[in-house]
Amino acid sequence: MTSITLVTESKLYVKDNTPLYDYFDDYSKLFNFLVRRCVHHLRHQLKGESESRYRTNLMLEFNITNRMAKAVMRTAKNQLKLLRESARYRYNNLYKRKGSLYKKIQKLKLLLSSSSTSLKQRKLAKVRLFWTQMKLNKVNQLIANGLKLHLTFGTKHLLKNNKAKFLAKRDNQVVYIGDKNETCGNQQFQISFNSKYNRFDYKLRLENQWVSGSGKYIFGSFVLKNKEAKTDVLKTLSNKKYNPLTVRIIKRDNVLYLQIMYRRETSEVTRSNYGVLGVDFNKGFISVSEINSDGKLQSLTHYNYLHRGKATKTKTSMLELVSQLVTQAVSLGKDIVIEDLVSLDSNKKQEKKNGLAIT
Repeated sequence: MTSITLVTESKLYVKDNTPLYDYFDDYSKLFNFLVRRCVHHLRHQLKGESESRYRTNLMLEFNITNRMAKAVMRTAKNQLKLLRESARYRYNNLYKRKGSLYKKIQKLKLLLSSSSTSLKQRKLAKVRLFWTQMKLNKVNQLIANGLKLHLTFGTKHLLKNNKAKFLAKRDNQVVYIGDKNETCGNQQFQISFNSKYNRFDYKLRLENQWVSGSGKYIFGSFVLKNKEAKTDVLKTLSNKKYNPLTVRIIKRDNVLYLQIMYRRETSEVTRSNYGVLGVDFNKGFISVSEINSDGKLQSLTHYNYLHRGKATKTKTSMLELVSQLVTQAVSLGKDIVIEDLVSLDSNKKQEKKNGLAIT
């Protein structure tokens, strides 16, 4: 048995969640500011502090609860992880770009050395060769600089054209981290089922600076239309210490949406110790090699897909391809292994370590 994390979403209507709409904007600005701040501090090892000490200082400095400090820390870690993976992807693509530019330069040099090339073609080829070599030099410089994180929380284009929209998009979500040892799987955002109205009610714990008198909580309700998700959430709520329920609230076009992240136990459908299905991508088709547990080839299958045409038709073709591939993997009980599409430098011997091409 393995555990998978699923996400279900529900729209929060204003008439049922007015207090949350009033509270969200101020809280989300503080939450996202602290997340951005924490990302920068994590990049510098929290200035030598331990995580627990950093959270304590965060609580004292901004008058927030320990739960919010934990949520900020967890969200910042996840964002930093995504930024690092994105940087690795861009860095690996530089080798692919370098290879294509090198091939283009060779073609242009071959054109210039040909006696059949006209004067007009020769002038045009010289201009193209110059700019291609400039691009290659830039790519080589980026490779030499090494892996570089691009810390961004929005696009520069949006910031220049619509600053208000940029800020709203940057600060449009908050996260409430769940814990299976807490009430309802999430002490800060407690969810309960109202059987009388066939809906879910929630009780949200306010942060310290928003608490007035005895009003420490705000209340609201929502409906889960996904029947499977509803069953899983009810199962989690009925069994104490079963699974945590992490909640994310996102604002899109002035409308709030509630996302619940929950876990589901599932049996392993495929396993690598049975062998694997090796997938090789080609133009217009993929080749699928069935390998047994001893590493021997058992069969070879081709699946065609539409790689040119309208976007909707291409997407439909790819979805059919994925469906066929998954059906084959499930029927055989074998994991899917996809080829590494990163293009390596053909002029130097390279070694792959931790997803990076090292020259």
